[in-house]
Amino acid sequence: MSIGSVPNQEVHVVDELALLVAKIEDHLRREQYQEAATLFENHSASAWFGFQPTRAVEVLQLLVAQTPAPRPILKAIIGLMTATTAGQFDSHHYLTTINSEDPTQMFLLSMFRMADLRMHGRPAEALEQSEQLKTYLEQMHLREDDPIGLALQAAVETGVTAMLAGDFQHALTSFTQAQLLPLVPKFPFLTRKALVQSALIHACVGNAGSAVSLLDRADRVPRTSSWVENQIDVHRDFAVILVSARSYEEALDRLETISLHDIGEMWPFYIMVIHRILEAVGRTDELNHRLEMFDSIPLPKIDREGFSGSIIPIKRAMLAMRTGRSFEAQEFLARADSRLVYTRLLSAAVNIYAGRTQQAIQEATRLKTETRGFRLLEIRRLAILASAYYQADDTEACLKTLTRAVTIPHGLVRTEVELFSPEVRELAAKHIAAWPPDTGGPSAFLTGLPKPGRALTEREVQIVGQLAKGYRRAEIAEKLYISLNTLKSQLRSIYRKLEVSTASDAVVGAQRLGLI
Repeated sequence: MSIGSVPNQEVHVVDELALLVAKIEDHLRREQYQEAATLFENHSASAWFGFQPTRAVEVLQLLVAQTPAPRPILKAIIGLMTATTAGQFDSHHYLTTINSEDPTQMFLLSMFRMADLRMHGRPAEALEQSEQLKTYLEQMHLREDDPIGLALQAAVETGVTAMLAGDFQHALTSFTQAQLLPLVPKFPFLTRKALVQSALIHACVGNAGSAVSLLDRADRVPRTSSWVENQIDVHRDFAVILVSARSYEEALDRLETISLHDIGEMWPFYIMVIHRILEAVGRTDELNHRLEMFDSIPLPKIDREGFSGSIIPIKRAMLAMRTGRSFEAQEFLARADSRLVYTRLLSAAVNIYAGRTQQAIQEATRLKTETRGFRLLEIRRLAILASAYYQADDTEACLKTLTRAVTIPHGLVRTEVELFSPEVRELAAKHIAAWPPDTGGPSAFLTGLPKPGRALTEREVQIVGQLAKGYRRAEIAEKLYISLNTLKSQLRSIYRKLEVSTASDAVVGAQRLGLI
């Protein structure tokens, strides 16, 4: 199967999961609730993966209501699936049901805590459970042929949590660990999930070639009857669209066929895909509308909390920068997690628009070790660094940076060249022989930068802001603790940079650039 084709999602597989679900359903039809509960309890992982989530809730609610003393595992699962807030697994009531000396029970507690926090928009906190999982797995002394693959489940769940926390290196490490573990015959989709999620990371921020190889391996993993398969297929489609579509128009057509219902926790990566495609085809109004819509939907996200709480503000900031609204971009970035590499890259870019080129250079340089291994992040970092040097009139450093970019293994492809600003691309084409021929595609990043030496300083932005509020010169000078002559000198600088001759035109120009 080529990676461009989509696995058949309509095949009905009769396997252990399907047979277990059928047995439990048969007991329920016969009103044999204790027998059904015992089956669910003894095969909780299989039941979790076998029942559709909505049906699982119905079954669990029925079993808890109809059995005299349901085991804590049933209540824990239903609590995880229906809770509206996180923290239920830290309650005194629940903890009294756990034997803290039993590593298996403590392992499950950590798994529940991780999922609970993640599902309520707190992935960074959820990731802290990963060390606990390792500790309890060591204490459990599992056999290599563990029939339910607890080590594999832990590695995959840790990887997913790290993705949503924005720690892509941790995620790839966990998924690689999962790939090294034996495939569990009952749950082969865990191995397929590790491969597909790794491919999705590479398709979004890493190496397209690695994504293609991982997808090819994922397609060779046998399928099951689990509902998880459909979600994995959708996440696979995201990666395929990014690395295999022949045109952005084709990519958009394929993306529109995907059911949002099946995206699940990977919705932040849907945002990544839709942003890249709509931006590339120039449909910025539609992109802005979609980002506003997703920003208003009650998704499991909290501002400044991991990747899930940052991706929408980050993409809105990128769109604001593209349309020259740097002040608005800064406001959006204030809602993103400042620990993320992505946020810090965008902050460096905003510094260029604001005329803080040295700060942009310093930030982009510091990020070198954190973008290593993630091709697209590294190329974006080099694009920011090259533009910052260009704005600082340091042509030599700009060309050195561009030379470093063009010598990246396998060179730059068209979409990667388009991450560089128009001015920098023109400079590279003139002075770097190995620079790819320009196909004429518009830059998708760092557009509308001020001319070198024309960016307003922070103090100049303050002055224009005061003008916009209607203050007179004497009042502005008093408010900013500067002399009237100093103010006049700064106003002349503002007029020159904005290419205007009056205060009112300066205000309009600054508003157009998004500075106020």
